[in-house]
Amino acid sequence: MEDTPKGPGQAFELTLRAESHCLVANVTGWIETLDAMIAMFSNIAIALRETHCTRLLVLDHTRGVVPPEHELKQLMATMAGRGFEEVRIAYVDMRGTAVSRMEVGEILGRERGYDCRVFDNEQRARIWLNYGDD
Repeated sequence: MEDTPKGPGQAFELTLRAESHCLVANVTGWIETLDAMIAMFSNIAIALRETHCTRLLVLDHTRGVVPPEHELKQLMATMAGRGFEEVRIAYVDMRGTAVSRMEVGEILGRERGYDCRVFDNEQRARIWLNYGDD
């Protein structure tokens, strides 16, 4: 599956594929707005429902900004009930430049009951998805 939203702040490409029980979301381009983040996660939610995957690996190659805490809270409120509560989520900052800022999202997600972690390394993320206790 491939989706390329068009419009201001949404210049990203999202490629989705199922690997066994894991949905792999590969994201490239620019994500600069909350609307772009919502669009990305909305498309991922649809794919999760279609594939019935129990794990999600997001490989983020994008440039842009990590939303501030209040926007991350808004993102999570918007995504509530769309299936993310039932899956283990590993979010990988493939460029390795924003993990410390993304950890705020991890903390907020865990507070909402999501089984999620942020990584700067795909291999560690895959190990955690398949074998990690926490």
